[in-house]
Amino acid sequence: MINRDKEKLEEGLTMGRLNWLLVALFSVLLVGCSKAPTEPKLLADTANQVISPLYAELNSQTQQLFQQSQAFCQAPSEQTQQQLQQQWRDTMNAWARVQPIGFGPVETGNLRWKIQFWPDRKDLTSKKTEALIRSDEALTAERVAAASVSGQGVAALEYLLFDERVKAVSFYQQNSRRCELLQAIAERVHQVTQQVEDEWPDFAAKFAQPSVDNPLYPDNKAALAELLNTLVVGGEVVKRNKLGLPIANGANAQHAKPYRLEAWRSQYSLALMRASTETLEQLYRGNGGFGLSAYLQEQDAVDDTLLGAIDEAFAAVNTQFAAIEAPLFTQIKQPEYYAQLTNLRQRLDLLQRQLAKLPEKLDISLGFNSNDGD
Repeated sequence: MINRDKEKLEEGLTMGRLNWLLVALFSVLLVGCSKAPTEPKLLADTANQVISPLYAELNSQTQQLFQQSQAFCQAPSEQTQQQLQQQWRDTMNAWARVQPIGFGPVETGNLRWKIQFWPDRKDLTSKKTEALIRSDEALTAERVAAASVSGQGVAALEYLLFDERVKAVSFYQQNSRRCELLQAIAERVHQVTQQVEDEWPDFAAKFAQPSVDNPLYPDNKAALAELLNTLVVGGEVVKRNKLGLPIANGANAQHAKPYRLEAWRSQYSLALMRASTETLEQLYRGNGGFGLSAYLQEQDAVDDTLLGAIDEAFAAVNTQFAAIEAPLFTQIKQPEYYAQLTNLRQRLDLLQRQLAKLPEKLDISLGFNSNDGD
């Protein structure tokens, strides 16, 4: 009897130890799962679900822009010109969505400037474009590629298509070189965006897979710094360059500078400003993937108060954009309209300042000061 009781006791102790071990093992697995690094998912989704589609859309739009320029030059008319102008707007919208991305192939080889020369404080675009037309050289994409960046890209196309001094269809009917240059510039823009899209996958792989052998991103923190820098600097560019400079940083309506707007000739500035801001929000939220906002919710160093403030700041900016009617160029000096733009700048400033708090929270140094110059 005693032996049987002893055996039962030992059996119970054995089962108890086994249960304890199973519970301990399960707990370790749970902790391991909860602590699994999420940076790789964030970086991969940012590269593949946010940035890649933007480059693909831009390249598609520039291809259509080149094709539309050919159609216009084959049969110059008010109708074909309007179709080309609309395609330019669609292309610019796609480019404005790419603009905030401050890393990757678009930053190498001066490609960003070859797509768009801006800001253009001295109106070099019109001067260089007209100089090419007056020259006796063949106007090809290769010639445009060798020209000054101020005489190529979407800004030069805007000049040719929208400037009141030169946009008349009769100008193209009477001077074939205008059409030759128009097509050459459009073709060159497409060549550049094709290069950017082709080179992005290799760069994206480096961004999404940091390692000690990765010369650009030796660890996750370096890649995270790149993403945060894009948000902070991108917000600053919208606030300062796209809006702040034209409204003289909120001085008063009399000091507004409509010719400092990004696309004053086409009167498309507001749409481009909004498109760039929408990309900032996509970068933050992940465009349906695992975005920075989801990642930050898992970080103990980032409190809910800051995340709520960022959400509110994005919402406030979007609300103010919706309240402003285009075009900016013809209304910017009107006091009531100017007040709306000043309000938008204040909201953009608040958004940018909230985003600028994130690097410190994550113990990441960007090497960027939002008070730096352009």
